[in-house]
Amino acid sequence: MRDPELVSCAQRAAAELERAWAHWRAGRGRGDAGAESVASYVAHSLDHPWGRPRVVLGLDAEDARELAALLQRQEVGEHVW
Repeated sequence: MRDPELVSCAQRAAAELERAWAHWRAGRGRGDAGAESVASYVAHSLDHPWGRPRVVLGLDAEDARELAALLQRQEVGEHVW
């Protein structure tokens, strides 16, 4: 049985991710191409059927590479003192 609180948390996280991704794309002049939804939630994953709800990203390959590079730059920036 799904925990409604956990599902609600995953839905909010997916919505926050959507907004952040749209803002990031718009700041780079690519707001119109990313109008489709990129985040959703699932009540459970196949790997962890009784686990917490998951947020799933559906990015095209170019966007996925950009997101990976952004996260890697962020990680590197955090470790530089």
